[in-house]
Amino acid sequence: MLTDDLLELQRIDTTTDQLIHRRAHLAERVASTEASGQLRANRSRRAAATTRDEELEQAIGGLERDGDALTTHRTRLEAQLKTVIAPREAEALMHELATIAERRDALDDQELAFLDEQSELAGEVARLDDAVPELEAAAEAAAATLATAESAIGEELAALATERAGLVAGLDAAAVERYEFLRARLGGVAVAKLDGTRCSGCHLDLSRSELDAVKHVGAGEFADCPQCGRLLVP
Repeated sequence: MLTDDLLELQRIDTTTDQLIHRRAHLAERVASTEASGQLRANRSRRAAATTRDEELEQAIGGLERDGDALTTHRTRLEAQLKTVIAPREAEALMHELATIAERRDALDDQELAFLDEQSELAGEVARLDDAVPELEAAAEAAAATLATAESAIGEELAALATERAGLVAGLDAAAVERYEFLRARLGGVAVAKLDGTRCSGCHLDLSRSELDAVKHVGAGEFADCPQCGRLLVP
């Protein structure tokens, strides 16, 4: 019967929709996403650490150049101090030498702080590198498990597609067109079964006269649910 064929078509399409939804929300997909995310996070942290280390290396180089310039200036002032006779001039030179010493101490402190940070970064990079083999193995294993699960669902979908094609080939084109129209409009469910006095599609009860009309539909014709508009099969 046409109604039975449409019910079977609906079953195939509903099963297909469920499989597609399940494939999109596989627990294996979540696990694979998490595993690959952890690997990406590791690589991102390592890249950030490497970038920071390069910045520190440049900063340390700048501090060393500034320190060398201060040393050269101090040497020149010390040589001047040896030739100065006037107390006021000597006092000015001594003050400038003290200022240079303070600046040099500040540069040294900053360089030590940068060197300490570089040491911490080196430790972090080593830890990140040590974790890579395990993270890569976990990501590969999770991806393989996901591929297996997707493949199994893909085989089911392929079998359903073949079954659907054979079924549709034997159906009236106008009936299939109407079915597809209703399926698109009604959330994927175009055909519903009459369950007692209730439409299984919208779960609403039909009146006595509506039930009568559904049960006395002629061969090759369709009964519509008066509530939701789905094709209703007694």
